[in-house]
Amino acid sequence: MNHTEFMALESAEAAKLLNERIAAGKTPEEAEAEFELTQADKLFLNIFWVKGKYLARVWGGYTSVKPTGNEKDDTLPGKG
Repeated sequence: MNHTEFMALESAEAAKLLNERIAAGKTPEEAEAEFELTQADKLFLNIFWVKGKYLARVWGGYTSVKPTGNEKDDTLPGKG
């Protein structure tokens, strides 16, 4: 599989392939080099190296729960 094919995968499938390489004894650098991945590629796919394995975040976009200041008009209890 080349870089273009890898980048077309869903995040979970891409993380699974990388984890298979880790299970086979490769280092993260070797696994990423096999698919010519850069840090930007991993961020694009939402794949992260966490505690000895690759994890795929299945959501994208705004994921922060930090208040932005726009909550003052919320009518839900506990908001604003």
